[in-house]
Amino acid sequence: MSFPIPDFVLVPSVEIMRTNSIVSLIVGICLVGVGLLFLFLNKKKEKEKKITALWIVIGVGVLLIVNHGIQLLF
Repeated sequence: MSFPIPDFVLVPSVEIMRTNSIVSLIVGICLVGVGLLFLFLNKKKEKEKKITALWIVIGVGVLLIVNHGIQLLF
């Protein structure tokens, strides 16, 4: 099915969408890397709030990697 897109809706080109996906993929990899680095550095201190925040950062990074990695496949 092909739906007509109104003129007032801005649709980015394929190159811009691909660039956005690559940048988001790189940001996701960096978030996971930084989260894991700080998780292992703070392993001895065992502060609950910092560990929870680090797991959230790692989770967001993984979601970005999976989402934009799949988008780049298609």
